[in-house]
Amino acid sequence: MKRRYARKVTGAFLAVSLMLGGGSFLPQGVLPLPVSAVVAEAAVVDPADASGFVVLSEVVPDVIQEIRYYSTYNFVGDRIRGYNEPVALMTKEAASALKDVADELREKGYRLKIFDAYRPQMAVDNFKEWALDMKDTRMKEYFYPDLPKDVLFDQGYIAARSGHSRGSTVDLTLFDMRTEKEVDMGGTFDFFGERSHPDFKGDLTPEQLKNRRILSQAMFRHGFKGLDTEWWHFTLRNEPYPETYFTFPNTAESVHNVDKVVYSPVWVTKLPAAARAKQMVVVAGVSKQTAWISLHEKDRDGNWQQVLTTPGFIGKEGLGKTKEGDGRTPVGTFHFTKAFGICPNPGTKLPYTQVDENIYWSGDARPGKHYNEMVDIRQIPDLNQEDSEHIVDYNPHYKYCLNISYNEEGTPGKGSAIFMHCFDPNKPFTGGCVSLPEAKMKALIQRVEPGCAVVIDSLENMGGAL
Repeated sequence: MKRRYARKVTGAFLAVSLMLGGGSFLPQGVLPLPVSAVVAEAAVVDPADASGFVVLSEVVPDVIQEIRYYSTYNFVGDRIRGYNEPVALMTKEAASALKDVADELREKGYRLKIFDAYRPQMAVDNFKEWALDMKDTRMKEYFYPDLPKDVLFDQGYIAARSGHSRGSTVDLTLFDMRTEKEVDMGGTFDFFGERSHPDFKGDLTPEQLKNRRILSQAMFRHGFKGLDTEWWHFTLRNEPYPETYFTFPNTAESVHNVDKVVYSPVWVTKLPAAARAKQMVVVAGVSKQTAWISLHEKDRDGNWQQVLTTPGFIGKEGLGKTKEGDGRTPVGTFHFTKAFGICPNPGTKLPYTQVDENIYWSGDARPGKHYNEMVDIRQIPDLNQEDSEHIVDYNPHYKYCLNISYNEEGTPGKGSAIFMHCFDPNKPFTGGCVSLPEAKMKALIQRVEPGCAVVIDSLENMGGAL
């Protein structure tokens, strides 16, 4: 959300983020970027062109999205025009900077929760129309209880354009992975009053003030500036389109609507597996718990093409698995031995098993108990269930799964159940598996063919770069 005036208005006010400018908020000691550092648009940018945007969850895969303007729980009370899908879009530059924020805060036990990001111009027009209808005050008691609606234009709360439409502004808060709850900021998103100011002290508790600082300081460190009227609102200081207000609808299709041939990076084509495989999944560890996952296929001319990419997660203790329970993901070149999942077959090229209550993945190291294999409890009624995984209990993790051929020989104690699967929104890192967003996992399991190589190592060891 954004407001045009830097000055504060006494009393309660409506801080709707539709304004052209706004008082940017930076902490003491953090200087604004010089004019020369601002990226100028070299030519007229088509406001209908989404080629400079990305789906935020494809860059920050564990981001939580509660896109308020797709729902009816917002200050208007209706789904807002142009929000055709509950998805956050941002410019590539802003999404990359936000990934750095997410990486830092994840180490501290937090995830980012997004309320709004890119906002199409048609949504801004929807807000203007709503503001002119003085009879529509359905949501007043929740969002602007102390402000008469007829002052919105006079006091500059509604204007023709919003900074969100430039694509590098985001409204967000923190989600605590330990409590699995949104943190208490001492005020709710889109509450229009002074307690929404970042510098408001009032009746806020030390814990609430601390939570606001954790969010704002992380955003500032990674190139964002705040707004002096909204604790949740941040804009990339070096935004790439400072003069363009985009018009395309807020939907993933807007940024996915052009099929382009993307050739695989040179370092991928030089992996040893590339010499003999026709298809490869590459899991390149970037940090202790995160990885860049990509699917590559060789075309008829022998050129490697990159057909899918996504950030993802590996074992909570990183790479280098050697034994059961070490929390690490194995390193090496593998293949997929089985496709399975809780959901019905999405249309795989590998044989697929839809599991039911009878299916386990055996971690029972006793002779004859099929350690590191899928088993039917009806055939092994004395299976050690405590050491095995009851697959249907792992939802959403095992909606779609591919078993990686680590310890295919079934050596007891070496490790079992190393899968590629959907990640848990609350705890995306794994006990040794590879996890990725559900939509990406579904697309991958549909495309993987017999003989696909699976290469897992650190990005550095692979000689790669993002």
